[in-house]
Amino acid sequence: MNPSESLAVFSTVAIVIASYAYFFFLQIITSGSATKSDRQLHWLFFIRKMAGFILLGVIPSLILWLLFEKNPFNYGMKLGSTFKLWHWIAGASLFFIMLNVFNSRSPLLQKIYPEMRINTWKLPGIILLSGGWILYLIGYEFVFRGLFLFSCYDAFGLWPAVVINISLYSALHLPKGMKEATAAIPFGALICYFTLESQSIIPAIFIHSLQAISCEILCIYRNPEMKFQFNKSVNHVK
Repeated sequence: MNPSESLAVFSTVAIVIASYAYFFFLQIITSGSATKSDRQLHWLFFIRKMAGFILLGVIPSLILWLLFEKNPFNYGMKLGSTFKLWHWIAGASLFFIMLNVFNSRSPLLQKIYPEMRINTWKLPGIILLSGGWILYLIGYEFVFRGLFLFSCYDAFGLWPAVVINISLYSALHLPKGMKEATAAIPFGALICYFTLESQSIIPAIFIHSLQAISCEILCIYRNPEMKFQFNKSVNHVK
């Protein structure tokens, strides 16, 4: 096995182990969350997103550097040609936001999102929601569209790398249901394209963050049991 293949195998194993460790961790910290206060739910959300950032981003980066003597910045942690694709990135972001406008009407999606089950949403909660997702997705996209995609590309070529990436990406969405696992296929393909075209994970982080944050905010807006309250006199109307 040559060095490129060894790194591709490592990245695959790292994703599987880190993902299952993260899922296991979530099962522990979210048990009994229905009885927790808003402040406790805020802390739980911060802890889960920080844990994802560390397990999926920081730890694989350290192993990559210590065992393989590879610089994490060589695996998409740079701007690359991101600005040359700005119009496509903006168009894709707008498309996913508009898709969320329609999808957020689903009661099934409202049961999953937002992850913090808070009835009255104030500005600090929205800031925490947005920042938490961005932090988590920096680690997530580094290991998935950075280390995993680029190492498989170096080892096996373009199409095998994309197919392997999308397959595992979709499979890891199965715990959230077949609909999300299926939707992950075209989304993953598009993100892989932007990553390889720009040689950067910045577009992936940007698009994925906007998609996740807009989904949560729109699900809050659509949920009849939730509301926004930015001051004492202004609430949104369903």
